[in-house]
Amino acid sequence: GFAFGQNKMEKCNKLEQTEQKLCKDNVITHIISDYVEYPQTAKENFNEGTVYVRFVTDENQNLKSVRVLGESDENLAAAAQKAIEKFADAEGKMMLAQSEVYRIPVKFELE
Repeated sequence: GFAFGQNKMEKCNKLEQTEQKLCKDNVITHIISDYVEYPQTAKENFNEGTVYVRFVTDENQNLKSVRVLGESDENLAAAAQKAIEKFADAEGKMMLAQSEVYRIPVKFELE
């Protein structure tokens, strides 16, 4: 969870500037997956896939906007948005940069 994320973020900070954002986005993507709740209807219909979510933070690291990019199953899209919002309200806020744009893939895979 959080300690793991903070540790990974510190490692990202040691990379070259051009690689830092990608590194941090990967850490955030990994942690957001812990917040995903697979929608029951999507499970029943064997819906899988990756939902790409674009979100923006303000100068206080709060979510300003969250938007699903491209075409996605509406249940998966809603679950992906909800996961981002829960992450940003919880431990994630400290990991998000000020006034930043993120594009994060949220994966849905059935066991």
